[in-house]
Amino acid sequence: MTTAQANSDIIRVMLWSVPRSVSTSFLKCMTSVPDSKTWHEPFWAAFSFSNYGKYRQILVGSIQHAWRDKLDGHDNVDTASFASGILGGYWAADKSYSWIKNQLECVPPADNKKVVFAKDISAGIEGMYEYLPDGFRHSFLIRHPYKVFDSWERLLNQAVEDESKRVKMTELPEFILPTGMFFKEQYDLYEHVKEHYEPNPVIIDTDDLLADPGRVLKAYCEQVGIPYSDDLLKWKPGRECMDKQWMVAKEQIFVQNFSNVHGKTFASSGFGKPTKVLDRDELSDDVRHCSDACMEYYEAMYANRFESLSRGIRKNDLSVDF
Repeated sequence: MTTAQANSDIIRVMLWSVPRSVSTSFLKCMTSVPDSKTWHEPFWAAFSFSNYGKYRQILVGSIQHAWRDKLDGHDNVDTASFASGILGGYWAADKSYSWIKNQLECVPPADNKKVVFAKDISAGIEGMYEYLPDGFRHSFLIRHPYKVFDSWERLLNQAVEDESKRVKMTELPEFILPTGMFFKEQYDLYEHVKEHYEPNPVIIDTDDLLADPGRVLKAYCEQVGIPYSDDLLKWKPGRECMDKQWMVAKEQIFVQNFSNVHGKTFASSGFGKPTKVLDRDELSDDVRHCSDACMEYYEAMYANRFESLSRGIRKNDLSVDF
């Protein structure tokens, strides 16, 4: 009997996403679920920062180079010292995929938790499916590639004033932009979940969620077993959730401190409104290239997206567009 089976009365849900898909806002929303334990990207942290992975030294070295004037002399990539002084979170450096699986499955009775919710980046577990935790419902958050890559391009270049020094996404290394550009990795995981866990995992499109968060979130919670209330739609601005509530790697907190990657989420008090999909000629060459490589995977999942189960409409019968 697994730990998850021994604690089968606990509701356990994974939300798999791509970057820049409002997934951190979704996690902040879920943090308000009573008696819940929330995880922020544990497998992506292992992919990026664990000594058991292949990218830690490269990524930490890149961080030190990019933010060398802010690191106060910490230059040892073999330790976690570059993020010293961070009080919240756990060190990802010595945490294996097996450790993450065991931690997700195990909630000590003394914690009195009724819900375990984890949001993660699908690419973080690519090729490591044996570490998918037992006892979890798997769900997916997707977003149109134009919006994902346009948002990411703007984030990467937020402080770049010299056009000649702009970051080109097509030149990003694999530890930042995986070979499947996140969308193929998400689609592959979706197919694996369908074959081995549940035939119709819940898929939410970010724009559907933002267009009607109350209805979509309520239907999502009903589908995966999480207790819903309208209180989930509003939250207190700030980053206390990351610093004190989430299970999150210290290295990820460090990245937030210097890049403000989740700045809009922490400044928000609820879900925002969906933005329009840009016309193709409004996109940069980089965004078009990345989007073209990913569109087939997004469209395959979008065709099975879920947003109307609360009205008794099967997802394949949906005729309403937002």
